[in-house]
Amino acid sequence: MGGLTAALGLARNGVEVEVLERDPLPDVADVEAAFDADRRGAPQVHQTHGFLARIVVELRERFPDVLDQLLAAGCVTMPTTAQLGDPRPGDEDLQVLVVRRTTFEWVLRRAVAAEPGVTVRTGVGVQALLGTPATDAHPAVVTGVVTEDGEELAADVVVAATGRRGPVGRWLAALGVDVSETVHQSGLMYLSRWYRFVGDREIELDPKLGGDLGFVKYLAVPGDRRTLSITLAVRTDDTEMRSALSDPDRFEHACRILPGPDTFVGRYELEPIGGVRPMTGLLNRLRRFVGDDGEPLVLGFHTIGDSHTTTNPLYGRGCSIATVQAIRLVDAVSAHPDDPVARSLAYERASRHEIEPWFEVSVQMDRLGADPAGVAAGGDDDGAGRGMAAVFAAGATDPIIGRGLSRFMNMLATPLDLMGDADLMARMAEVMADPDAHPVPPVEGPTRAELLDALGLTTEEPVPATATTEIAS
Repeated sequence: MGGLTAALGLARNGVEVEVLERDPLPDVADVEAAFDADRRGAPQVHQTHGFLARIVVELRERFPDVLDQLLAAGCVTMPTTAQLGDPRPGDEDLQVLVVRRTTFEWVLRRAVAAEPGVTVRTGVGVQALLGTPATDAHPAVVTGVVTEDGEELAADVVVAATGRRGPVGRWLAALGVDVSETVHQSGLMYLSRWYRFVGDREIELDPKLGGDLGFVKYLAVPGDRRTLSITLAVRTDDTEMRSALSDPDRFEHACRILPGPDTFVGRYELEPIGGVRPMTGLLNRLRRFVGDDGEPLVLGFHTIGDSHTTTNPLYGRGCSIATVQAIRLVDAVSAHPDDPVARSLAYERASRHEIEPWFEVSVQMDRLGADPAGVAAGGDDDGAGRGMAAVFAAGATDPIIGRGLSRFMNMLATPLDLMGDADLMARMAEVMADPDAHPVPPVEGPTRAELLDALGLTTEEPVPATATTEIAS
């Protein structure tokens, strides 16, 4: 997503671009073939994806033709303000995009391939960077790449959009560059399955139907062309639940029991598309490419998306982060075409202000819910916790709070931005002063023991909380 967006933006600014894609992707004719294509190098494309309002706004402002093509391919936008009273100015920005990741990427790839000045090469992996190593006096300078076949390709700028498992660290280490990383494990793993609605019955869509029972979190997210993905997220150390939900029949039975997925499973006729797909290694990771002295660690080389900043995919921010970073990199190249130092500083400054807050938010949200050693595990029932819970409860219908939370959840406003909204802060203060007036809806759904029993399994003792890992190197 990030690499294709950067390629499209750079090419439209007159830059000659060569895209190297490790997977040997065929030039498929439609979105269904795109969904069926093997993506060995990017298995996450078949997981549940949320496309936040931020990505819709960015497309509308920078690539309106791509947004039009997505809608023509069967995607739809969906308002997040339907329960918040009469329309208000700004509601046009609060629209999420209902689309499969594979469909989005297919449309974007076709736009890139059709752009003059772009060459797309598939089945071409990169094994190393070309350039001069770092010294005590000068940063490393990247001047191209070496492919896995030994071909050397020169470039003024190299952009890595290799994902969270990409070899960026190894590439840079070979040039004497040590990039600092901060890592927080999420403590979760995913199990997802895709379905297609059978027949022509009208579907009552919701941007996201999900919940959190502590031992399992779940999402049911509609996709384009009458598709639906359901993800069940469990603790990495809960091997019993993981094994149970990996079985397709038990996965579907669980979906009939869990509130949210049960809105679809059992009420509509659904046809499974494939089996249960696991995804592990969910984490939050922040890389900084500027040293303690404020100077770039490497010139001529930039990373976007998960190669730069990774957040727990539970919150659906990954594609939006990649898109925002790609556009900010295009802006930096446009502003500083012949000054790699200024370009690097401009891009990293934009990432620090627009992307890094979402890393911090993701870590904090994990501690409150996803992180098994976080606040929620300790029973946070103090006044502040009750007050914030009341704010979220009020946000379901309160037009001011609801819109503020929607801007936040859709990456249109950081926590600092929200604090500058006087009307929102005043309304939140009213709610927090009397949280009992806004009771939190009770958590509905089975206990862990009840779900395992319903799946025909003997219940073991509850899984103990485990500490997360924090690494700074």
